Amino acid sequence: MRGGKAATACIALLVFSAGPAAADYGGEVAQEGVQTSVTNAGLDRAKHGLDIWTGAADKRTFAYASVYACPYNNPGGSAKDVLCAGAIQGCAGNTPEQGQGPLVRLYRRELDASGNPMGGWMDICTSCFPDLVPGKPVLGLGQILAAFHNTPWAKPTAHIQPKGNVTLVTLATYFEVNWPTAGFQPGEIDTVTLLGTPVRIRPTVQGYTYVFGDGTNFGPTPSAGGAYPDGDITHVYAKAGIYTTHIDITYGGEFSIAGGAWLPIPDSVTVAGSLQPLTVKTANARLVTG
Repeated sequence: MRGGKAATACIALLVFSAGPAAADYGGEVAQEGVQTSVTNAGLDRAKHGLDIWTGAADKRTFAYASVYACPYNNPGGSAKDVLCAGAIQGCAGNTPEQGQGPLVRLYRRELDASGNPMGGWMDICTSCFPDLVPGKPVLGLGQILAAFHNTPWAKPTAHIQPKGNVTLVTLATYFEVNWPTAGFQPGEIDTVTLLGTPVRIRPTVQGYTYVFGDGTNFGPTPSAGGAYPDGDITHVYAKAGIYTTHIDITYGGEFSIAGGAWLPIPDSVTVAGSLQPLTVKTANARLVTG
């Protein structure tokens, strides 16, 4: 399921596969299985041991578990915390109100009076709200996006030729991206811990914008420029003066959970580069007698 359909599978609308797990809830039998309307208020009741429909005390006690909705993930399995592209795509394009995922499968099993399981885990629904399902919290994309936005980004600096940040009117001036030691630049890995799970964030380049200070810009472009004579980012100034230049970068990113595969971050951040003053002079040519 994609978009809003996946979001409603568990929070606004639970879609169960036909069988014992679905029979516990009742509902209307449709061609695709049993459909049961359950709001997140109903899930909140489940968290507190109440009947999911009426809010009355439920004589039964359940344990809940969630895993990323990936082919080989199941509660207690070694891969339960490993994320796949399919789980990301399952909620792709959703608004925060629809749930941005990743898509998770919710399981439950009944417990006896001593708290011992009375059977195996039953798959009861999927959800794009991993942080709202009962049981142990599952790391959601919202938390990963927040960590992405909180990355201490490296701010590009402009290396300009001619050297000395001085050029001439009508002369091609070359611009190139340079990186400071502070912050994380494209390809460098920032590791954070979210819900006790290590998450790696690797910045990527979506584009550079060259701001020449005379009211003109170039970009976004994937080019990091270069030095004379091969650099492909040049600018010619029409008037003498002192111009404030900078190179801005729009970062994309990739993330990896618990050492799993790298997956794209569905967001971007634009960071302004460090300011570089550039003096543009007029060349005066004159003839002199020998």
